[in-house]
Formats: sequence, C-alpha cells, structure tokens
Amino acid sequence: MNKIHYEKYNPALSIEENAVVLGCSVATVKTYIKKKGIDRKYDSHYLRWKRINDFSREHPDYSLRRKSEELGFSINTIRKYEAMPESTLDVSFRDENKISQFDIKNNNAVKSISSNQNEILRWIIDLYNEGNTFDADLTASKLIFYKKIPVPLYLFDKYPQLPQIKNLEETDNLPNNVFSSIVFDLPFILSSVKSESLIKDRFTYFTSAEEMYIANDEMLERSYRLLKEGGLLVVKTMDVAYSGKQYWVSDYVIRKAVDMGFELKDKFILLSNFRLFSKMRKQRIARKYHSYFFVFTKRGISK
Repeated sequence: MNKIHYEKYNPALSIEENAVVLGCSVATVKTYIKKKGIDRKYDSHYLRWKRINDFSREHPDYSLRRKSEELGFSINTIRKYEAMPESTLDVSFRDENKISQFDIKNNNAVKSISSNQNEILRWIIDLYNEGNTFDADLTASKLIFYKKIPVPLYLFDKYPQLPQIKNLEETDNLPNNVFSSIVFDLPFILSSVKSESLIKDRFTYFTSAEEMYIANDEMLERSYRLLKEGGLLVVKTMDVAYSGKQYWVSDYVIRKAVDMGFELKDKFILLSNFRLFSKMRKQRIARKYHSYFFVFTKRGISK
C-alpha cells in the first residue's frame, strides 16, 4: 500500500478533490481532517475573504457589480468581506478547538502566543515530539489537556481522580530513563486553608510559597530521572501573587531546570480571556492573565 502524502492536502479543494490528489478514499480524507482537527468551515471563509480582498486590491477601480460578475459572489457578500479585517474573520468563524490548514501551511503558523491551550499543545507535539502525544503525564488530573490530542499511555497524579490514573508515588518504582516525553502542570494558587475562594474551589492549591517551590523541585527532579537522554519535558506554570507579594514561579522553574541539566528549547504564552476574581479591596498589582508552557530537553548529567 502506497504511503499517503498528507502534506499535499489542499484546503482550497473539496474533500472529493483532495481524495483524488492524495490517492485515497474520501473516508480517509475525512478521518485525516477529524484527527488533525482541521477547521474546514473557517478555511472556506478564509479563502472567500482572501480572494475578494486580493481582487479588490488588484482592481481598486472596479465597481461592486463588476467585482460580483468577475468573482461570482453576490454584491452583499463582497461588501461584507471587504469590510471585515482578518482579526474579525478569526473571531467570527474560527473554532478555537480546531486549526486552520492555512496556518499549518504557513511557515510562521506556530506562534509563541495563543488563547487556546489545545492549540499550544498541538504546536508542541508537532514541533518537538514528531506529532506524537506525551509518554507520561505526571499531573493528569481529569485529563483536561487531552480534548484534542491523544491521552498518554502512562498517567499519574498525587491525588488520582480517575480510575486509569495511578498514584504519582508509583513512579518511584520505575527505572531511570524510561520515558521519551513527560508533561506536568502543577497548581498555581497560594491560599490559606481557611479562606474561601471560587478559584480555590476549582483547583488544588499550595498553602505556602515554600510548599509550592518544593513541589516544583520534586517534579523537575522526578522528570529528569524518568526521562531518556534528549527526552522532552513540557511544563505548564504561572506566576503567583499572594498577600501583597509576587512569586515569579516561571523564572524559578527555568533556573532550576537548567541547573538540573535541562535545556530550554521554547516558551509559549497562554492568554486567558476569562479569570475568576477573588475578593479584594483595592487592586495593587497587574492581574495575571497568562500562563506559560516551557519546552525542555534533557541534555546531560545532572548538576
């Protein structure tokens, strides 16, 4: 059976036309689109928007009626897309859980900032893990990461919440250098046990900065031991403000990881469009509306 060269997939063609180009069945093309999370609906709007606006720039003196005759779109359609900036096109038609194939084909498609966690995770596995999901998740929780990427085979958590997730302590019985890729996402909240908070109710939390830093140290050390040479480590983290003091956890994680023997390969910033607010009398520092995904590789003997 011949290998299917999916890089020849063309969002400008119909699914049936793509099947002919790729030399496969229509069902195979549909499976590929679903597996990759390709946003066919957005792509069709983008194609229409780009064709109309490119044509209008090339022919600035053409009337709407002539553009309609040349392009085959109605006058109202041309008027709508001419008045629509690309940013509005994204907001109006993009499915945040899918990827435009035009982004994939664009050499600059993988960006350092996104408001979509699924998008960042896909970028990371495509860029740094040959398109494969992670071997292990050490903070699996309720598998929130895996809405659009396959679930890792090995799942752990300090407080397992699902039957398929094992206790994190079981990793102590695993040999060194067993995984090729690991991801973890520790809590980002500091809070008094007795305080009430909507945020705290939704996530686990640390009761002191010391506890938070120790947890990060332990998780980095655990990951280093379990990873093979050259293995991939993805860390989601966030800076914390508590009791009038700011804790720059992201800087700490990078310093600690590098000292331990990791090499920082990339950073991604996840922007949040919505943040729950705890009660405060007066705002004194900037609210944290972003978190980080750090991409490390294990580079050598631990220091």
